[in-house]
Amino acid sequence: MVVGVNCGHTIEGAGCGAVGFLNESEYTRKVGVALMEILKNGGVSVIDCTIDRAVSQAAYLKAVVDFATNEKLDFFVSIHFNASVGHMAKGVEVYTYKGRKYQDALDICGNLSQLGFENRGVRDGSGLYVIRKTTAKAILIEVCFCDNVEDVQVYHQAGGEAVIAEAIYKGIHNQVENDHIPFDEYVGAIAMRDWQERRIMLPSVVVAQAVKESAWGTSELAQRAKALFGIKQNGWAGKTYIKTATEQRGDGSVYKVENTVWRAYDSWEQSIIDHNSYIASRSIDGGKTLRYTEIIGCTDYEMICMGLQQCGYATDVNYAASLIHDYIEKYRFDRFDI
Repeated sequence: MVVGVNCGHTIEGAGCGAVGFLNESEYTRKVGVALMEILKNGGVSVIDCTIDRAVSQAAYLKAVVDFATNEKLDFFVSIHFNASVGHMAKGVEVYTYKGRKYQDALDICGNLSQLGFENRGVRDGSGLYVIRKTTAKAILIEVCFCDNVEDVQVYHQAGGEAVIAEAIYKGIHNQVENDHIPFDEYVGAIAMRDWQERRIMLPSVVVAQAVKESAWGTSELAQRAKALFGIKQNGWAGKTYIKTATEQRGDGSVYKVENTVWRAYDSWEQSIIDHNSYIASRSIDGGKTLRYTEIIGCTDYEMICMGLQQCGYATDVNYAASLIHDYIEKYRFDRFDI
């Protein structure tokens, strides 16, 4: 993963940012540099997307986006400090495209609020140039209000840029951490542990399903809902995500189901554990008969894959064969069963 960090605004002149009890352009660099250092120490590839000078605000914004796009980033983080007309507003807020509630954005708000800032939440940043134009996933963080005396006091009392940067890093840690090991190894380790503890789903099949259904962790559900499996709500009381479903009829024809409600999670690990719990508990008659009884605890991956399809886990008519030949046998996922 390549993470781009933009220390917001130019140093002086056009686009230099707000000035209050703190100078925004000075403190965005303090926080941004500290964040980049933490990321680098964690083995993450970091690109400094800071632009110090520009002839105009528009030129500055275009330069930031052009630089980030040319670097082919996976994740773009822009650091800012807020200000308000009456100097009374306070707190942290994070902007995303269309206000999407990315878990890392929510976590950043939560982590900074624990330091004493008011949590203003995740907001719609579609009108912000760097959010709208940057091709990578982008978030813009307003750490606090630089013209509010209470926020400035909290900033200093909490420990300044080092502590702020650490709180931001912890918010994006899961996304960054997942990039350090191959996707199949990540899923396999969790699946193996759960198999040892609960004996529900054979690890090779869990890994194959996760890889197939999430496109190696890159699908919309995997990235935005932390869901590696296409499990619909079906009585789930947790977080949900709405996305069109693509289904297949028995004759092979495909159709769409708009506004399908899917299960969403706080992490990929939670998704894997819930997938196995779903297999162990899903019933067809209000709890009297378990749908997947035949495959629970089974040690033959071919029987499990066939059983999943026969029991209606997926509408893909080639689901079982694909799991077996395109994934388990091709990538030797059965190594996770040892």
